[in-house]
Amino acid sequence: MKKVIPLYENLLSREAYLDDIRNDQMKLERYMLDNYNIVFSELDNTWYRIDSSNIDIKNKFELGIITKIITGENILNKGTSFVDEFENGFDGNLCICGCNKCKSLFKLYHKKTRIAFLVGSSCIEKAGHEDFVRNVNCATRNGRCKHCNIPLKITGKYKNYKKSYNLVCMSCRKTKKIYLRIHYDEKDHFKQYFKTRWNPDLKYWYWKGYEDELPEVLKKRVLNI
Repeated sequence: MKKVIPLYENLLSREAYLDDIRNDQMKLERYMLDNYNIVFSELDNTWYRIDSSNIDIKNKFELGIITKIITGENILNKGTSFVDEFENGFDGNLCICGCNKCKSLFKLYHKKTRIAFLVGSSCIEKAGHEDFVRNVNCATRNGRCKHCNIPLKITGKYKNYKKSYNLVCMSCRKTKKIYLRIHYDEKDHFKQYFKTRWNPDLKYWYWKGYEDELPEVLKKRVLNI
C-alpha cells in the first residue's frame, strides 16, 4: 500500500528543499530558470524574468511567491524592501511577477540581502512604496538632477527644485567661485556692482554664488580654471 504523506510534511519537505537550494546559488538559479523562467544577473545582482512560468501556480501574478523562494521572505510585506529613487528604470515590459504589461521596469531591493528584482511600478506600490509612481512621474515631467540623478520635484512637501536651477536639485546646488577675466582698470567697477573678489594666490578676480545666477555681463568673462 502506498504511504500517504500528510500535507504538512509535504510543505515542510518543500520548505527544507528551498532552504537547501537557497544556500547554493547554482541550484537556485537552475530551479528558478526551469520552473519560473527567471534568471540572475551577476553584473547587476538582479533577478529578472525572461518568459512566463513553466509550472502551473494558482496566482502567477504574485511577486511574494518568487521572492520568498529566493530570499526566504515575501518582499510584499512592508518593511522588507526598498527602492533607490536615484536609479533610472529599465526598458522592458515583463515584471518578475509574470505581468507583461509594464511600461518600464525598476529595481526593487530585498532589505536583508540587498538582492534586486526587476518589477513594474504596480508591484513596487504593492510592496508599500506608494510614492514611487509619483516620483517616476516627476522624473518624466521635470527630469533628474544632473549631479545625483534624483527625480526633480517642483511642488509638494518634498519639493527639491526650481526650473531656474538648470536641472540641479537643491541638495546639489552649491555656491562656487567662478573666476573672471577682469582688467586692472575695470576692477573697481566690477567690485562695486557685482561684488567680485580678488584671489591673491591665483591672482584672478572671481564671483561667488550659484552658477545659474551668474549675471549675464559676467558670462563672457568666465575663465576655465
